[in-house]
Amino acid sequence: NAIILRLAGNVGVAAYGVIANLSLVIISIYTGIAQGIQPIVSRSYGLNDAGSMKATLRYALAAALILSAAIYAVVFFGAGQIAAIFNSEQNAMLQSIATEGLRLYFIACPFAGFNVVISTYFTSTERPRPAHIISILRGFLVILPMAFLLSQLFSIRGVWCSFPATELLVAAVGLVFYLHSGKQAEKTA
Repeated sequence: NAIILRLAGNVGVAAYGVIANLSLVIISIYTGIAQGIQPIVSRSYGLNDAGSMKATLRYALAAALILSAAIYAVVFFGAGQIAAIFNSEQNAMLQSIATEGLRLYFIACPFAGFNVVISTYFTSTERPRPAHIISILRGFLVILPMAFLLSQLFSIRGVWCSFPATELLVAAVGLVFYLHSGKQAEKTA
């Protein structure tokens, strides 16, 4: 909020409010997918059924990816209408900032979905360390420096892009953890 306030004033903070409210709903969808696979993956892990664990993860990631594409299409093409719902005073500046922000911020959808699902997968298979690292990177260690850096380089657009950049970097870390855990499992088998 402090960065946005400095760059775009109260109107920018209001635009972020629009984006943050929608973001909470979308992250909740990914959390629902992750919570849905948790008991299945945990059971499969307990039964030492690697095939079922991998299949469940694939289905969850496919669902998150398909939903991400649908969500982003709705946000991209409906950004103006979405912003207008929260812009009862019809402030042109708020409308403009929020519309652009929605389109940039929600590029993160597929990466955020991956991160939420893979983190739950790690937790469900008794690997809390990668899950914890993913959560800390997403929530603090990457997002804060990214927000400061990108806002310095690209002003308000940089703020909107800090979330997608963070989720992309953390997804790469999550993928490395997943691939590494697969190699570890092969060595012990």
